[in-house]
Amino acid sequence: MDKIYPFFLIIHLFCAIIFVGYLFFDVVILAKIKTKTDSQKTLDAISQKITRFMPFVVLMLFITGGAMAGKYFAQPLESMLQKLLLIKICLAALIFIFVVFSLSCHFIFKCKNPLGKFIHPIIFVLCILIITLAKFMFYL
Repeated sequence: MDKIYPFFLIIHLFCAIIFVGYLFFDVVILAKIKTKTDSQKTLDAISQKITRFMPFVVLMLFITGGAMAGKYFAQPLESMLQKLLLIKICLAALIFIFVVFSLSCHFIFKCKNPLGKFIHPIIFVLCILIITLAKFMFYL
């Protein structure tokens, strides 16, 4: 595991940048554009493109994160790093539930997401918390 850990880390970081970057773009920038423009075609094209590749990004994010987390849980839950990592995993599980729910509404049930415009801001806040915990993990 020690030999492939750096590769998982790089893939995980790039996927996190893509995922959080998209959420930032959607929550902060697209939210303003939606209220000031009538260009629904452009917004639909962006949404269609995102729903095609974002599930792959999220899947890679969770696979690499899970593989890397296994390294830190070889011993019983004792250190602050492990406790913060466990909180990160719980927050990530919440994000995973939201993503699966959203994709199920879109692809399986073919209905509008009942959480609608609230789901991306919620996931964005959870991502900010995860990033903050990731920085604190190695300093506490």
